Amino acid sequence: MKCRILAPAWFALPALTLAAHAAPVPTPDSTDDKALEALLKREVQGPSRYAQSLMDAPASVSVLEREVSDALGHQTVGDQLARLPGVYLSNSRSYSALGLRGFNRPGDYSSRILMAIDGQRVNDAIYDQGLPQLELPVVAEWVKSVELVHGPGSSVYGSNALLGVVNVVTLNGADAPGLTTQASLGDKGSRRIEMHYGAGSGGDGDLFVGLNLQRTAGENLYLPELGTPDGWVRGLDGERQAALLAKVRSGPWRFSLNAVQRDKDAPTAPYGTLAGVPGTRYSDRLVLGEASYDDGWRDDVRRTLKLSVAGYEFRGRYVFGVAPDFINKDEAWAQWTTLEGRVLWRGLLNHQLMMGAEVRTSPSGVQRNYDVEPYTLHLDSRATQDAVGVYAQDQWRLSSMLQLTTGLRVDHVRGFAPAMSPRAVLALRPDERESFKLMWAQSYRTPNLYERFYDDGGISQISNGALRPERLNSMEAGWEYLLHGGLAVSANAYHTRMNRLIELVPLSDAPDAVAQYRNVGRVTLRGVDLGVERRAEAGWVWRLSGSWMDARNNAGQRLSNAPSWMFKGDLVSPRWGGWQFGTEWNLLGRRVGRVEVGATAVVNAHLRYRFDERQSLALHVSNALDRRNLDPSTPDTALSAIPQPARAWRLDWRFAL
Repeated sequence: MKCRILAPAWFALPALTLAAHAAPVPTPDSTDDKALEALLKREVQGPSRYAQSLMDAPASVSVLEREVSDALGHQTVGDQLARLPGVYLSNSRSYSALGLRGFNRPGDYSSRILMAIDGQRVNDAIYDQGLPQLELPVVAEWVKSVELVHGPGSSVYGSNALLGVVNVVTLNGADAPGLTTQASLGDKGSRRIEMHYGAGSGGDGDLFVGLNLQRTAGENLYLPELGTPDGWVRGLDGERQAALLAKVRSGPWRFSLNAVQRDKDAPTAPYGTLAGVPGTRYSDRLVLGEASYDDGWRDDVRRTLKLSVAGYEFRGRYVFGVAPDFINKDEAWAQWTTLEGRVLWRGLLNHQLMMGAEVRTSPSGVQRNYDVEPYTLHLDSRATQDAVGVYAQDQWRLSSMLQLTTGLRVDHVRGFAPAMSPRAVLALRPDERESFKLMWAQSYRTPNLYERFYDDGGISQISNGALRPERLNSMEAGWEYLLHGGLAVSANAYHTRMNRLIELVPLSDAPDAVAQYRNVGRVTLRGVDLGVERRAEAGWVWRLSGSWMDARNNAGQRLSNAPSWMFKGDLVSPRWGGWQFGTEWNLLGRRVGRVEVGATAVVNAHLRYRFDERQSLALHVSNALDRRNLDPSTPDTALSAIPQPARAWRLDWRFAL
């Protein structure tokens, strides 16, 4: 199987290389050279936690810039990530989830992908969740670029960075000066107001503030499996969000605050709650604060010091029984503090060395479950979790064409043995336009407090304090070639093995069986990503990508919610007068779950008219073909599959001062 799944990449590489080299080379005076120069200057921060050339970065990285995202009408970071190769999103009608390279476990909270905002870790201290839609305290209008680092990143980030790292780079005040207001109105009761203000010249001072408020009534869903009188669940899919971002920079000092509150009604009758009855809902609150000091390069040394404080709170309300006055509640909250110091040194010829240390402490992680009336306490767990990590990385330029990056991180999480996460990347640059990379890395994830300690008295789940960390070993080959005219072609092939996978396992065959998180064995991921895109500053902008994936457990069975292929693309027109059009499409292969769900197809379209440089009006249509797509079911519901959003429209009015 390994040879079959990797074969397309190795046959495609020579063909793509020949086609790229055979392309006519414009004269030095061609305007296409400007587009090529822009591609060569691209920088990313996600792979090494500092800015470096995308072509030299020790990872395969996909990037989406602000201008393209805006032309496609994105509202969330999840919308932006869905455009990138190898990515697919799931929607349980309660939470979103991020899938990468064929791995997206039903009911998972994306705990195996590390989510960061400007380098600050977002994954919380209870569930390790890093969810990409309205659960995230950043919306698309505040994002300068989204960087998706494919493959393990624990050598610099530690736990959770198994399958990849998402680094959301937010705007500075100088990127969006003045006040911009956007109001949105759509069907299904959708309302939104977004505002941001920026001030700064790119010098010693900078300010950016963003505020987002939105709500939707959601859809009426036909779910006959839940046993409502007429099969419909009406008015129980609502969602509300309030998000804030504030950033201040003064000289070498930078302060940031991110906050979000999201409330979501649960229409799928999770955990056996009453179907079609209002009151079952989830509420999440997340606050992230950071102060950092970075005085830039001083001769051959650059020092960075960061202090981060964060808090997360979850509340779940469940309506059970024959009457809606029998209420059960979940509550969870945690605070954590992180202190990190990092030094970059380039004093040794042909080397750039990074060394760092990180201490994280979560003094109180609380999980409670109780019946409201009569009051019955089922769970009252209070746990602490502390971790310390040290890491080093060396980028060694062996010659004008060859670079070797080696890295190692050692983490010690209290209660577990120390974990080592090495990385080695060999990059070949035959010329400035081409890059070959061979990558090897090991990564790990410590079981979170929810997996270890949640126990509602044996009603639905029991705890397992004996869980062991997951380990991952990955090999990958990547190639990218840049052509004149803003064209870039790429190919990646990977083989990943994950050991001691942590899964929620039913303890019997009964439909309402009690479940427990356990280390269930090994998972193997193999696949190929191929892509071609045009990133020119003017004219048509487009991207096409194809991915073939094979995700199996140690018995050779396909994983649930794991497609074997996906094709996606997007197209943005140049401006015609005041008009601009953007469209994107995503085709995803069939997936297995409780039942097999067929291939899904989503087409979105966005049309904007600019009255002038300050004011615009846009029409956005999501799922324009109105396909009735399904996702595999999650463990919390009796549904065999979960219907995905139907066609929806909205109008966006934007005004800038």
